[in-house]
Amino acid sequence: MNVGGDNNGTVLVGDNNIVHYTDERTIVSEREGGPVPVRKREHPDPRFLPASAGELVGRDRELARIRGWLAERGAPVLVHGPPGIGKSAVLRRIACDAADAGEDVVFLSAAGLETEDIVQELFEACYDSPDHLPGPKRLRRLMGKVRALVVIDGYEGSAESLEQLLDATPGAALLIASTRRLLGAEGHVLPLGGLAEADAVALTTAEATADPAGALSGEEAAAIRGLCRAADGHPRTLLQAAALMRTSGVLPVAGDPDLAARAAVASLDGDSSAAVRALAALPGVPVSAPALAALACLPSPQDADAALAELRRLRLAEPAGPGHVLPDGTPVPDGRRDAAGYATRLAAWVRAAGRAEVAASAAVIVAVLRAALREEAHDPARALARAAAPLLGRSLRWGAWGQVLSLGLTAATNAVGSLGAGDGAIGGAIGGAIGGAASGAAGSAADDVAYFEREEKTRERALGLLLGLGGGGLGAAGAIAFLGKGGSLFSAPTMAIAATTTVLVTAAAVIGVRLATPSAAEPPVAAATPAAAGPQLPATVRPTVSTVLPPAGTDLPPVDSVRSPVGTVRRNQPDPGTGTTPDGGRDPITPRPGTPRLALSDDDIESGGSIDVRATGFEPGERITFSWTGPNGSGELGARTADRQGAALLSDAAIPAAGAYSITAQGRSQDRRAGAALNVRERPAPQIRLARVPSSVQAEATFEVVATGFDANEPVRLTLGDTLVATAQAARNGQVTLRGDAPAGPATYRLTVTGRSGDRSATTQLTVTPKPPPDLSGRWAGYLDFRDLGGGYYEGSRYGSDWVEPNSGCTYPAGSAEVHLSGQGPVYEGEIRWIYGANGQNCEFQWGAATFTLGPDGDSLQVRATDPRDPGNTMTRTLRKS
Repeated sequence: MNVGGDNNGTVLVGDNNIVHYTDERTIVSEREGGPVPVRKREHPDPRFLPASAGELVGRDRELARIRGWLAERGAPVLVHGPPGIGKSAVLRRIACDAADAGEDVVFLSAAGLETEDIVQELFEACYDSPDHLPGPKRLRRLMGKVRALVVIDGYEGSAESLEQLLDATPGAALLIASTRRLLGAEGHVLPLGGLAEADAVALTTAEATADPAGALSGEEAAAIRGLCRAADGHPRTLLQAAALMRTSGVLPVAGDPDLAARAAVASLDGDSSAAVRALAALPGVPVSAPALAALACLPSPQDADAALAELRRLRLAEPAGPGHVLPDGTPVPDGRRDAAGYATRLAAWVRAAGRAEVAASAAVIVAVLRAALREEAHDPARALARAAAPLLGRSLRWGAWGQVLSLGLTAATNAVGSLGAGDGAIGGAIGGAIGGAASGAAGSAADDVAYFEREEKTRERALGLLLGLGGGGLGAAGAIAFLGKGGSLFSAPTMAIAATTTVLVTAAAVIGVRLATPSAAEPPVAAATPAAAGPQLPATVRPTVSTVLPPAGTDLPPVDSVRSPVGTVRRNQPDPGTGTTPDGGRDPITPRPGTPRLALSDDDIESGGSIDVRATGFEPGERITFSWTGPNGSGELGARTADRQGAALLSDAAIPAAGAYSITAQGRSQDRRAGAALNVRERPAPQIRLARVPSSVQAEATFEVVATGFDANEPVRLTLGDTLVATAQAARNGQVTLRGDAPAGPATYRLTVTGRSGDRSATTQLTVTPKPPPDLSGRWAGYLDFRDLGGGYYEGSRYGSDWVEPNSGCTYPAGSAEVHLSGQGPVYEGEIRWIYGANGQNCEFQWGAATFTLGPDGDSLQVRATDPRDPGNTMTRTLRKS
């Protein structure tokens, strides 16, 4: 039903309700006829299979219990425990083992998703019915035919929403992971705790050392045991510590893992640092590489992939759903204060991205909108919501669509209030210009208010129609009463939006405040609107809707100040010459110079790194020169002027060579100096690594490999076996992207990337799979309908009306088979049906051998057929795909 464009198109909701999407509005209409047919997939969509699972340490007993419960097929299984305890690893292991045993498996990450969107993803994984949102009764009937293992990781909905999920999977074995115990007696519950000490030590030792067989000293082994006890066997804590031990040593990390973790974060380069800050701004929400590239201002999704690979190596990011999340407790500066920037950049990405990418990032969009509203970045928020809403609705992610409409309405309403409220002091030419600009912006925001209100009403009507309760707000409100507990197609937070509109609209009109319904896990965001009834406030007065704080960085008057008609006057003004106040005290803002001191941000760095150097105890206005003395002489780092506190900061001072250094801050006289020691270690040569490489690729298909660790502009070769496939130059950051074509022969090849010499290389394996045979299904030559019978066999039947063959006068009846062929292409063997007779009398059919050759464009078949009664008579003709 797609009518073109990612925003524009049509979806079918329920059996008879058509929803038309455009950039400007959504329209609901009804269709005639019965339910549209849907096709159950032979096996669930492979996109919903889990990533490969590694070896699990110390979980054999838990795996056995889960497998035993699932084998009963009688009740759902819930694994619950704190973040990082290993729930995802257990679920992946169960899912991978089941898939390897030939069982149908659907593996979904529910992190950040509304329950109705999870249900829709399950339906799309099991049925090939694009652009269709079935009604609850039909959905349950269809999903009752699915006999698969459904694994849902990271589910954080309510117990009531979980009932909806159980209702939507009546025929499946259901395995769920959550941080909370959501099941009672209706299912099996497994609380997951930390690893036993022996297993925790084995895991940490294996991850911390290249040689687990005995590379640790007695002191190091004891330190690891102590760490495992202190961490209570918490797997993520131990894995993060082990990753740091590889680079920083066992004893320093085991003694203070938090300090080591902070050091790891501080050591990240520009791209990785920006990526980890963006992940920190969206806790618990999986962020895909394309979305992360937009949020973190990275040049491309490939750069985001490389940054994520580095974060995974340090256990500072872990895969989840369509992207990556930051592990809880990672010591990263909070990124929420850039919420306006995130919203602006994400809106630009949404406008350029495909619908599928936006749908996969629905949770990211909702989280960024909430962060922007918390920071009162209303204009960026409404722009993001306006860009994302039609794409999410068009993608049938209606849970996220409802959240975005609600948050967008809040942002637009607050933007109108901000722009419409003046201070009564704008006048003249400048005031007119400001007022005109504000009026235009307010008009745009008002347009957005109208758009979000209209779209929410349309959504409510569609929800009511989906449940067969009629349109409009009444239908949505009725849907709540009709479904009751456990029968809801839509989760409580989503349906509450409809309830807000239909039940509370009168109260909202009286008090003049629009009520938005956030997620249960989020605090509400207040939005002011003009009062619909009651006394009106003057245009220069804004109603108070929340506590207003000054912007970050605003200087407030000190508590010992008084306000005079000309400004703030300090009660004790310092003498300009002596710096003393009339009461004999010294001005606290102009301190006495003390003993000069020097502090380094780090006293042990790698060559090529930099430090911040801070000098204190100097006189205000004193010129301070920073210098170094080391194994190869001495030099100046830079100069700064001391501030009013007598301090000066020199940022990013670079020390290129390894060695022991003395860093000095020199004031105006020889006795005004301070020093500190710095050790610079030789930076180890970067390791050549394959950051991204496909595990398999189809024959003759183009594939891409990303490698890191090369020198800037270093030439790099990509080979498969002994065959050169591609060459490229490494970028300034040492990363290189190589693209090449897979060979025609299916096999497993040795894939190698090599720099300027053979020792600068990395190797893995690439499996080349056979090209899938061409799909001949469809209509050909205007009268033949080719049907795939499986196994490379096709049958062509006449469609339309009967046809009279002019030479014999005999009739080919509609619906009869006329062509059989089989093969993998481009050449097929088969037969065609000949007809014999005269003047429509004595008509006989007979099959004759034929060879079919598919043209290079895949749209033409050349047929060479032999007359079964006269082998010397052949016929050649070309069929073209209709």
